[in-house]
Amino acid sequence: MKISTLVSVAVATVQFGHAAPFSPPGPGGDFGPIEVRGVGHLHDNFLKKRAIDSQNQMTDTNKGLVGGIEAGNVGNRMVNRREIRELAAYAVAGDNIPGRVYDLYILALRRTMTRSPADKNSWWQLAGIHGRPFVPWNNRQPGTRGSALISDPANGAFTGTGYCTHGSTLFPTWHRPYLAYVEEVLWASAALEVRPALAPKAPNGWNQKDWDEERVKWERALEQLRIPYWDWGLDNADLPPQAYARTHKFKYFPARKEKDFPEWENPLYTFKFNPNTYNAGSNFGNDRFRNWFRTLRHPPTEVPGVGDNINECRATLRQNGNNVRQQVHELLLRSLPSDKQANIREPGKINTASDPARWGAFSNRVGNNGASVESIHDGIHVWVGGPYGHMTSVPYSSFDPVFFLHHTNVDRLFAIWQAVNPKSYVTPQQNGGGTYGVPSNQIDDGNSPLEPWLTRAGWRFNSNTVRYTETFGYGYEEVPRHDYTNSPTGLRRFAMEAVHRLYANSVTSSSKRKRDLYTSEENQGLDNSIVNNKYYEWRVDVSTDRAALNGSYSVHFFLGKPDRDYNKWTSQPEFVGDYVVFTHNMEAPPGTDSATINTEITGSVPLTDAMVHSFGQNLTSLNPSDAKPFLIKNLRWRVTDSTGRPVRARNVKGLKVSVSISHTTLATDETPWTQYGEWTFLTDIARRIGKDGGPDKVGIPDLSSTSTTVAPTTTEAPAYNTDLPTLVTLTTSSAEEPTTEAVATEAPTSVAEDVEEIPTPTSADATESTVEASSTVSADDSSPTDD
Repeated sequence: MKISTLVSVAVATVQFGHAAPFSPPGPGGDFGPIEVRGVGHLHDNFLKKRAIDSQNQMTDTNKGLVGGIEAGNVGNRMVNRREIRELAAYAVAGDNIPGRVYDLYILALRRTMTRSPADKNSWWQLAGIHGRPFVPWNNRQPGTRGSALISDPANGAFTGTGYCTHGSTLFPTWHRPYLAYVEEVLWASAALEVRPALAPKAPNGWNQKDWDEERVKWERALEQLRIPYWDWGLDNADLPPQAYARTHKFKYFPARKEKDFPEWENPLYTFKFNPNTYNAGSNFGNDRFRNWFRTLRHPPTEVPGVGDNINECRATLRQNGNNVRQQVHELLLRSLPSDKQANIREPGKINTASDPARWGAFSNRVGNNGASVESIHDGIHVWVGGPYGHMTSVPYSSFDPVFFLHHTNVDRLFAIWQAVNPKSYVTPQQNGGGTYGVPSNQIDDGNSPLEPWLTRAGWRFNSNTVRYTETFGYGYEEVPRHDYTNSPTGLRRFAMEAVHRLYANSVTSSSKRKRDLYTSEENQGLDNSIVNNKYYEWRVDVSTDRAALNGSYSVHFFLGKPDRDYNKWTSQPEFVGDYVVFTHNMEAPPGTDSATINTEITGSVPLTDAMVHSFGQNLTSLNPSDAKPFLIKNLRWRVTDSTGRPVRARNVKGLKVSVSISHTTLATDETPWTQYGEWTFLTDIARRIGKDGGPDKVGIPDLSSTSTTVAPTTTEAPAYNTDLPTLVTLTTSSAEEPTTEAVATEAPTSVAEDVEEIPTPTSADATESTVEASSTVSADDSSPTDD
């Protein structure tokens, strides 16, 4: 079910209030009797009872679903983190417990954001762990018990970054304790909002019986409180309305009656900085962010006083929604690569007997084929932030409240992937630039410390000790480990069915294959494509240098001609999706030769859905015999830098584009999920389309004769802004002569010698035809295609 059917929230138009009715923090900025000492502390002491575990804690009127857990059948279940729109829907529906959970979450965010920046548990410091201001958190210094934290540049630490591990085998695991700690702080903040307000004796205006019931409901809500996630694989990747509504109207509020429920500024919309904090000696950097008093999404310029553009943010996300959903589906259901596929770039270096190829391909964007959880995550960052916003910048992204909704979904996909792949986990990998606590170019593995996170006993967390979400007292609906404690096979099946149900594409979703959902041409194209319950999946594979443009950039893909005006690229019908490079400037750590840092990253963009929508437009099926000529003629790409301006594709260092194919089996009653076949590179397509943006060999229009119109700045942009002027309009363009340079996507010769034969079905008894796999390419083979 689409999230949009669950909840519809209007953006309030009342004036913002500036009151902060919170009880003050305790001495020293801690939580008084509830001190958040480290990951696992509160979970050990307060969240041990992870769910309502006996019926005597609930009244007869509240039987049924309590926080998504069936009353009377709770046992030792984890409390599930919920999708933000689903959780908010309970509040709209007036559900007693989950509705209170959502309002508690808002209360906790507000309290955390108003804490002194000097407090280690303030939003300023929690967000600063990820990147800026590049300082030790919670006084973590070398020599701390169990600590390997390195802060001395002479010994290899990179003090020009935060703690977060990007482009690393540790990417999914580092964020797990980070999110757990933020969840812990928010829980403690919520407890301070509820418990002092709910004294045993009923206050004026309440009878004792009603008051006792009210207190029980809030305690249950507190036990159920976990941070929510934003599932960008649903609802066409649209930004949840809870994240951009300017105000929040409480449905429930501790110790108040409905007529007194307040309406406040929504803490999920933005975080307001304390100017005295980030302008004075805080190492917050000299970027545009020092000139903005709050976090912004898709601001049209980088000048002081500009507002954000939520409409543009949402439009960019929706334009890539199909792309994201297909990527998630394939990421979680892809088959284990064979030796040939796993070693496509470096033959002989991977031993698939221990299953490392699967973890490497899932966990991060370095040296793999296809989309990883990190590469998908990168796109969300940039699409939310736009050219200039906080989410687009690695060191500043975590200050935007949507960051934690986003990363909690990454953790959820990590948990689902673990259920589908129970034998695969963190494998050794050389890191690149390192982090604040990890030296550059070292080999990271399951025992590498996840700085700055310590257990309650003071020992370092590592990937092996954060393997299971139960460690931190939470779970996810798609991974009910409590129901399959002795059956990993059963849990795997449950998770795979959930993935298919949520994210299947136009071909794999049976509900979308009904004839009434397609034109006759589309339906005929599907009929031609599906033979013996199999069809062909198509995708573009991308490899590039993350340092090529000294910041984030995007590669936009099309099935047809890109518009002359690059502002229209992602909204035109021919647009397929973006491959996004999310990175910071590539300054090398002190004492490190930049040439030793591996800056190659990889990802993919699905083509299948876009090709289905092209049926009737010179494409009759997904079979290679029909699809290859279509792609050779129509597949194009363009590149834009961090400001959204075009950069010629051939000038982007390391950029390589190729097409891959997978013979895929549709779901059946016996196996109710898609079974992807191995992915095979089709370099005959790559050499025909070249490397400069497609068969026209243009890359980008000539920008020498352009005029720019900069949008006026505003102190505060409206929540729904549909009238912002176009930022840049091209007035002229010119195409260059076709080039005969070969595509740079060349697979190793050893792979080319083992060409896989792929059947091209034409009927139930289809004969097999050969699709050319990876091979070396000669420039002489690159012939221009008529355009």
